[in-house]
Amino acid sequence: MAQHTSESSRYHSHTWEKEKSRFVAVLDLKLDSVERGRAVLRMPFREEVTNGTGAVHGGAIVSLCDTAFYVALASIYGREQNTTTVSLQCNFLAPALAPHDLIAEASVIRAGRRICYGEVFVRSGDSVVAHATLNFLNTDPKEKQKA
Repeated sequence: MAQHTSESSRYHSHTWEKEKSRFVAVLDLKLDSVERGRAVLRMPFREEVTNGTGAVHGGAIVSLCDTAFYVALASIYGREQNTTTVSLQCNFLAPALAPHDLIAEASVIRAGRRICYGEVFVRSGDSVVAHATLNFLNTDPKEKQKA
């Protein structure tokens, strides 16, 4: 997937490898693209994140959704803004099986002064395997960037 070239995406592409958490590194999440209010992350298929049936573990998929939405939101507020997950509902629609990587496409639907809302679709091959809706709290709203 081609990477976008806006100022926001150059900033995130540069800081992603430098600032990602150890947990994100354990899941081997990759930033494919970012633009204002949107982000695409990829989780390579690995045996280490599968459950007993050979499908990707639901907890790994939820973590992918949470991280993808955070990056989409950071493209609006900036990395210096503090946000945290308030709620996340994930519906699993199909098993995510080998050999396909998981692709998470996150969109910010509303970036309010305090509460932010969005969704993430997760694909494996040609199938949508999960859909999540998320609410994040902007814990320091006074610095919100203008749309």
